[in-house]
Amino acid sequence: QFRKRFSSDPNFRAETIDITDENGVERLQRGFDSIITMNTVEHIKDDALAIRNAHRILDDGGHFVVLVPAFMWLYSILDYEVGHYRRYTRAELSAKLEAAGFAVVEAKYVNLPGALGWYLAHVLLKRRIYSPLSFRVYNFLAPSFRRLESLLTPPFGLSVLCVGKKLADPHAPA
Repeated sequence: QFRKRFSSDPNFRAETIDITDENGVERLQRGFDSIITMNTVEHIKDDALAIRNAHRILDDGGHFVVLVPAFMWLYSILDYEVGHYRRYTRAELSAKLEAAGFAVVEAKYVNLPGALGWYLAHVLLKRRIYSPLSFRVYNFLAPSFRRLESLLTPPFGLSVLCVGKKLADPHAPA
């Protein structure tokens, strides 16, 4: 779908690979100024390898934008059923990016109201499905939540948003 939507944009390239497969990563080489992953890294058993490989294929100065579910205390049967290995804290995700060589330029929790709803519905009540009504209510309220979170940084949230920057290697040949 991305390929079709952005097919006329010479600055856009979409690739489908297993980021933990060395052959796939080698095939890509470098040449990316941004990698964006949303609700994906938690599905990868060796997330540290995936993050290192993202660093490897990014150009110097490139950005790695990661959105993942937050907090193991929010881990539920639904996480398990959709294949999540883990949830993250801001500090854990930042440390993984730094260990891979990224400079973390932003790390924050997002969607505090979603965390409260998730905890109630999926941790306490152990619901395994999403309710269409809950989606409608959340979508109605989401613009207000976004405005509030743009003014106040929440102390926790349903997700962690982290942005890493690949710095130039001072030892690399010019």
